Order: sequence, then structure tokens, then C-alpha cells
Amino acid sequence: MFSKRIRLYLSCLFTLFYTLLFSQEDYKAEIGLMGGGAYYLGDANTLPFVNLQPAYGGFFRYRHDDRTATKIEWNKTKITATDPVFTNSVNVLDLTWEFNFFDLEQNPYKRRTRLLSTYIFGGLGFITFPYLSAQSFNMSLPFGVGMKLKLADRLNFNVQWSTRLAFTDKLEGVAVLNDPATLNGSSISNKDLLSTLTAGFSLDIWKNECDCKDKKN
Repeated sequence: MFSKRIRLYLSCLFTLFYTLLFSQEDYKAEIGLMGGGAYYLGDANTLPFVNLQPAYGGFFRYRHDDRTATKIEWNKTKITATDPVFTNSVNVLDLTWEFNFFDLEQNPYKRRTRLLSTYIFGGLGFITFPYLSAQSFNMSLPFGVGMKLKLADRLNFNVQWSTRLAFTDKLEGVAVLNDPATLNGSSISNKDLLSTLTAGFSLDIWKNECDCKDKKN
């Protein structure tokens, strides 16, 4: 009887040890906040990083696997210039698809994982801004590059450069730059660009059950 209890006790200890040693928590998604700077290229500005303005926002990223993800990102910023003088507030909402060049994960039992990975992304977005005392709503094409760093089991650091090709030439919100005769043209080369350079942190959420076989490959 005593020996059976010993064997049962040792079996429970072994099971607990195996579980703690080989099980890895996995998460399907993450939420984060970021901040940085923004600039625009258009009729009043033709040089990047000129009249840089503060930008901030948040995002939700859903991971399809270790390499790909879908992200919803919101940014708020201002654009400004000195000739003519103007300042206009801009809100941006992007839906993008991401591709990581490495498997970003803290897992010593899985090969090809990294704590640092670069990534690229692209998708579809929306831009809203005031124009002639009314709110203008336009689509955009966001794309860019970034870098992710795994700081802890659930904590991540993110640096990202994004640019958005707006389907409008009126981000400035100034009528003098957008004449009623549309002399500025309507080609895609004449549309405004809005770029952001941000850094931020995210937290892993939405716990997923670990597939131990996959985690050891």
C-alpha cells in the first residue's frame, strides 16, 4: 500500500515537472499603444520629415501563425506648413496584413524562433480630416516596414514606419491649395502622402492551447 502511494506521488511529480518544462503558453492576439512623429507630403510640403508633428494611437494584432498577422491600427496626428500657414488634424484607421521574416517567440524547444524580427505590411485604410468646416472621409493605401522585439513572455516592443497614399489631395484643409477648377490634377501622383514613425509596447492576449508537438518542431 505504501509503495503504491510512493509510485503515485512520484508519478504526479513527474507529470507536473513535464508539464512545467515542456508546455508553452501561446497567444492568438495582442493589443498595444504607440507614439512618435508624423509628416505629410503634398502641395505645401515636398520633403520628408519636415514639419514633423506628434502622433499617437493604438492597435490590435491577430496572429494567424508565427509569420503572418492581421492588424487594425488607429493613429491621430496633425499636419502643418509655413507657406501657406495652416494646421489640420488627421485621424487614420488602417487594416493591414503583416509578414514576419522570422518566427517571433520565446520558445527554447522550437527551432527557428527569434526574439527579434523585421516585418513588412500593406492593406487598406481610411483618413478623416476637417475640410472647409466639414469632415472629409477618404480611403488610403497604407504600407511600410517595422521591427518587433520580444521583451518578455507576454510583452513586446515595436518600431514601425508607415506611409499612406491618400485618395485625396486635400489633407491640408486649405482651399487655396485645392482650387475649385481642380487645376492640381486628379492623377494618383498628385495625391497626398501621410507618414508616421512610431514606437510602442503591446501585450499578448487571447490565450491559445499549446500544441506540444508543433512547439517542439
